[in-house]
Amino acid sequence: MRVQLEEPQDALVPGEPVELAVDVTNGLAVIDGVRVELENRTGLEWTAEPDLLPLFPDGTGTVTVTITAPPGLAAGAYRLPVQVRSTAEPAASTVQFLPVQVRPAPSMSLAVHPSDRTARRRTSYDVVCRNTGNVPLEVDLAATDTAHLLTCRPEPAALRIGPGHDSTARLTVSCKRRLLGNEVAHRAQLVASSTEAQAETGVTFRQRPIFPRGARTILLLAAIVGVWAAVMVVALNHALNSNPPQKIAPASFYASSHPTNANAAYHSSGAGANPPPAGAVPKSGLDIAAGGTLAGIVDAASTGSGVGRITVQAYALEQAGRAVLQASTATAADGTWAIPGLLPGPYKIEISAQGFTTEWYPSSASESGGKTIQVHGLKKTGGLRAVVKGLPGSITGSVVTGETPPPSVTVTVTPGQGSSTTPVATVTTSSSGSYTITGIPTPNSYDLSFTAPGFQPGSDTEVLTGGQHDIANTITLSAQPGSISGMVTGGSGALGGVTVTASANGQTFKTATPTSGAVGTFTLGNLPSPATYLLTFAAPGYGTATIAQQLGPGQALKGLTVSLSGGAGDISGTVVAQGGGALGGVTVTITGATKPVSTQTLTAGQIGSFELAGLPTPGQYTLTFSLSGYTSVTIPVNLGSGASASGVDATMAPANGSIDGTVMLGGTGVAGATITVTDGGPPLTTVSTTDPAGSFSLSGVAPGTYSVTATLSGQTATVQVTVVAGDTATPTLTLVATS
Repeated sequence: MRVQLEEPQDALVPGEPVELAVDVTNGLAVIDGVRVELENRTGLEWTAEPDLLPLFPDGTGTVTVTITAPPGLAAGAYRLPVQVRSTAEPAASTVQFLPVQVRPAPSMSLAVHPSDRTARRRTSYDVVCRNTGNVPLEVDLAATDTAHLLTCRPEPAALRIGPGHDSTARLTVSCKRRLLGNEVAHRAQLVASSTEAQAETGVTFRQRPIFPRGARTILLLAAIVGVWAAVMVVALNHALNSNPPQKIAPASFYASSHPTNANAAYHSSGAGANPPPAGAVPKSGLDIAAGGTLAGIVDAASTGSGVGRITVQAYALEQAGRAVLQASTATAADGTWAIPGLLPGPYKIEISAQGFTTEWYPSSASESGGKTIQVHGLKKTGGLRAVVKGLPGSITGSVVTGETPPPSVTVTVTPGQGSSTTPVATVTTSSSGSYTITGIPTPNSYDLSFTAPGFQPGSDTEVLTGGQHDIANTITLSAQPGSISGMVTGGSGALGGVTVTASANGQTFKTATPTSGAVGTFTLGNLPSPATYLLTFAAPGYGTATIAQQLGPGQALKGLTVSLSGGAGDISGTVVAQGGGALGGVTVTITGATKPVSTQTLTAGQIGSFELAGLPTPGQYTLTFSLSGYTSVTIPVNLGSGASASGVDATMAPANGSIDGTVMLGGTGVAGATITVTDGGPPLTTVSTTDPAGSFSLSGVAPGTYSVTATLSGQTATVQVTVVAGDTATPTLTLVATS
């Protein structure tokens, strides 16, 4: 057999199939079935269609081989063995080598397990970098945080990864120790980059202080209790070690504001206005040594509501004006606070927290501007309301749309708490799909909305503590459904009853143009986008039209006009050999259409039958029937508008003749004689058979005059015969001994 192998014009792109034609000619004298197989030692994926190609003697057919390079197959050159196997004569099989080039397609992925860890000063993450492409990658690892508070060190910092393999590293993140305060979430971005590809992901380092605010409050309260205990011990020791009581009654402890009967004589004696005894004190204005309480609420300026984890410290004012810290506490989740057990006297209140400006009650930036509050024994001074301002925060994130280059996405940030619903910021993403919003009032929760033309809206909620620089979740936007609408016309205007089919990515959508009302119009809605759709328009009695249309994200494509010319008809019939017998594998070619159309008669089922459909009508066509070994036949066919022609039958006469003879020896047919037939060119040979004795046969002999010679054991005979197309010569050769 003869094989012609089509080579790929371009290098294979991983994941994209390429179709190649394998043309095979049957060189055997019998009908053969041919299979094309590829030795898959290279890892390339392949399919062949048809699986079995039937071929008549000297017939030619095509097997379409689809080759796909899997994503992990290394880039480079390959020699793919292509085996063309004969089922009739396995020895006639052949192998050819197909040169294939696989195009480099670098890509990688990056993962961190786990991506969120908590520690006081240092933590580490397991990093897995995978080469998802088909070329080796020299990968550099680097990590950083936008606030520049972290020290990030990947080990190793450089990796070499082969196609389809992965490599691991360890990312160590550290930050300066924090003695006091709240837990803070630091975020860092890890980037794996090479000259061919890049991948990135984020990690979160939740840093705990050495002494949390709760522990700090407990320590301060413990210190206060200790001081009180020391004071009580000293006071008791002093009282117990003082001089013993005297038997003299002291003067009244309290000064009397009105004379009693007991001292009336004193007044009447003219001694004066009843002066108090020495050492007496007034009955009013004295706070006996019992602790008082200060209480209030701290609101956030950004929300107007209470805020938790704010440190409130009470400073006692000494006679010299110096403020001395006496006690502290932290606000509850609703912003309320209370400090009990304070000694009577004047106090000032400091309000502070990481990420907030420091305030002295009620709203001063310095101690001197703070209001003095009097603490009374056994009394609670409440209603102390103050407002704190968070330092400006920021939100950084990215949006993925799947488009290259990515579209501009509008990011709107709206407060989640507070009386105002006015957006605090509106930005658009950069050319890489990232965004950064700065100067955001804190603390508060924020609703982020993401919009882009042709895409479904996206949303996210981020909670910012005081002064926090937040790295938001990555948002993926899905394209909105698109639509395609238009008009289909025929020869006389709008055309109803047209079936419209749209196909893309394995999905098919159908509609039809109406035959009344808005005749000829069509709309295909809810089409997944973006995609390239193959649109097919078909109607009875009309030719089929096919167009490709690109549909962008959420695009509503309107005004598409398609014209179907004339009608559509078909031609069918049967091909038989002269003298009877259907002929399969006959090539039927039609001319007269815009492009030549061809088919082959069936070799199984209704052998010899054929059909050519979808021919524009009206039209005049010429059918040509050809088959190796037979004389071509041409038949004209005239199709009217929307008409079909059946029963277009053809009879093909053999183009060659045959020789059927007998070899005789002594009046009897003899087997085993060698027969040679030649007209001066390459000879044809065969051997006489035993049944019937001495007979031989040669088919497919071109018309002409031939010399036929039989030889056997030194005996020979020669005759001349004339071969006529479609006829059989029947010579008889009688062997005689050679002298």
